[in-house]
Amino acid sequence: MLAAWLSAPYALTLRELPIPEPAAGEVVVRMRLALTCGTDLKTYRRGHAKLPFGAFGHEGVGEVVAVGEGVTHVHVGQRITWLPTAPCGECSPCQRGRYNLCRHLFDAVVLGTYAEYLKINARVARVHLFPLDGLSDVRGAFLEPLACVLHAWRMLEPLPGKRVCILGTGAMGYLHLMEAVARRCAVVIVGRRPERLQLARDLGAHETVQIADNTDAWITRLQTLTDGGADVVIEATGAKTMWELAPALAAPGGKVLFYSGLAKDEIVCVSAERWHYDELTLLGSFHFTTQDALAALKRLRHQHRFPVERLISDTRPLREIVQVFEQLERGVGIKYAIVP
Repeated sequence: MLAAWLSAPYALTLRELPIPEPAAGEVVVRMRLALTCGTDLKTYRRGHAKLPFGAFGHEGVGEVVAVGEGVTHVHVGQRITWLPTAPCGECSPCQRGRYNLCRHLFDAVVLGTYAEYLKINARVARVHLFPLDGLSDVRGAFLEPLACVLHAWRMLEPLPGKRVCILGTGAMGYLHLMEAVARRCAVVIVGRRPERLQLARDLGAHETVQIADNTDAWITRLQTLTDGGADVVIEATGAKTMWELAPALAAPGGKVLFYSGLAKDEIVCVSAERWHYDELTLLGSFHFTTQDALAALKRLRHQHRFPVERLISDTRPLREIVQVFEQLERGVGIKYAIVP
């Protein structure tokens, strides 16, 4: 089979590999579609603290072509999607019900969706396979990123108010926007590119603010639009400067969600005065749980409220995966669908 292989930063190639065979509890799928994402782009650029180099890609949809001994909940010919990890159920966080913080999540991660076939390990296959009855391949492939977003919104509850500011106009920023609109929040979204801000307005943003070289000017406009600060600020750029700026954009009593990760060992500075005297809540959010995945599937069945297809910049064949990531590196496109 043909498969993408990332051996080091920017060292992305296509390889011929054997078609995998399932052991007990495992499932092999023929890939129908994979999606690019910000995590893959960061891994392409600098590696990833949790993901090894090698087989590349983690969002996708496939058709079951083989199952290992003991697998009875899916069958050959069935279209499915999956989450790339599953908790061990035994470590301390799992025992406390914090399954997204499992200490062994990445011991059995499913990677390699940019390929013609993919093997899903037994731990993931046992709990995180989802049939796609009634969902298109594209919508089904959004399960994992939307589950991450919904987990973040559970962290934000109860919301301190309905004024929401989203920093970033990448795919994850737009998914946060869709969830905010579904919750009838008044959303201001911040980004650099006029065409990305126009898409945000099309998707329901009440206001947009374009980042300019004059930081004071656009921040003043944002504070005017939010009456001095947003009840919820969501950082979705993955930039240190925006992490440090986000708390300054929140209203007293507001919540700040740091959604996009920074490079390993990065350190940020936050104003202690505002944090303390304005009672800001600063939150990190990581990964997903089964509960979040099931909620994401429900939302994906509401096409008019979650028009995720609008985020697909183009559909490209697997043989062009190197060129696709070269384009993403240059900032061309939001999210690409890759088909074998």
